[in-house]
Amino acid sequence: MTAASVSHFFLLPDEVATLTGYKATQRQIDWLRSRGWRFELNANHRPVIARRYAEKMLGCGSDDEQPRMLRPNFTALRGA
Repeated sequence: MTAASVSHFFLLPDEVATLTGYKATQRQIDWLRSRGWRFELNANHRPVIARRYAEKMLGCGSDDEQPRMLRPNFTALRGA
């Protein structure tokens, strides 16, 4: 994975600061936890958030990205 693709996959540190309103790492972590956001801590103890997850949490995800709900074919079950 290249540096460019990683930056598109995860929120950049400035984006995490904008999202949380905090520059201090521990305050960012507290904000994310208090709101139930899922994230990982990297080796530098900084929160790492997937961009698609953040978009979903903020209501910006596209409908076509949502998995389609499969429904049983009741007609086939009835033998028709």
